[in-house]
Amino acid sequence: MQVTMLRVLITIIWWLCSPVLAAPAVVRYPQPQNAQDHRSDYAIALLAAALSRSSPQTQVQPSRHIFSRSRALEELAPGGGVDVVWTLTSVDREQKYLPVRIPIYFGYGGYRVLLIHQQQASRFAALRTGAQWRELRFAQVHDWLDTGLLRQHGWQVQGVSQYANLFPLLLKNRVDAVPRGVLEVSDEAAQWQADGLIIESQWLLKYPSAEYFFVSQQNPQLALLLQQGLQQMQQDGSLQRLFDQHFAAKLKALDLPKRRVIAIQNPYLPVRPHNL
Repeated sequence: MQVTMLRVLITIIWWLCSPVLAAPAVVRYPQPQNAQDHRSDYAIALLAAALSRSSPQTQVQPSRHIFSRSRALEELAPGGGVDVVWTLTSVDREQKYLPVRIPIYFGYGGYRVLLIHQQQASRFAALRTGAQWRELRFAQVHDWLDTGLLRQHGWQVQGVSQYANLFPLLLKNRVDAVPRGVLEVSDEAAQWQADGLIIESQWLLKYPSAEYFFVSQQNPQLALLLQQGLQQMQQDGSLQRLFDQHFAAKLKALDLPKRRVIAIQNPYLPVRPHNL
């Protein structure tokens, strides 16, 4: 790991010392799963805004194909289908890819509430002990970081191959809940409200996290451009304003301070407390 990081640092220093920082003409990001999938709206807007500051001539565009999260990371390799991916960081991901260590979701990537069928509301309100939680059935996409994390804590988690497969499991009563990010769940609940799916109102699952832009280790110039743009946005307040524009109303509606918290350790997280 130390050798890899040293090589990356040397490459970045070389680019910094070069007379001109090569700016890419196009930066490709993972295409959303479908037209109703708004989970990426903020990250795409942030990506474009950051590059508009550090590299105004660079355009951002979606990938030609739809990829799973793990596949999108693999596509960061030279000749792959994407140039940047945003995702929760982990020790493994920071060894394989180059993170831009500015948390773009202000730590909220590790906040989860439950999407449930409305008929289950009283059952979840009555929960008390950890043993009761381990009797429940949850669903997550198989390659999400959350899936392994929850299983490590003894929870029953059914892995599915695609994001769209989560919601039919709830409708067919094959699982009891789907933990969803607090920044995403409002749109999902609105989409499935007519079918009886709601946001559970009592509980908040919380684990420490940071969500970064990641690029290939062979693409340090893009990492540097993103870092420069994001730092400018931090300094002028536009990063916070963009986040609030997308999420402030949704977070307020979830009333997180009044929820009962289940704190979960995150063994995948690199030790870097000042970023969280």
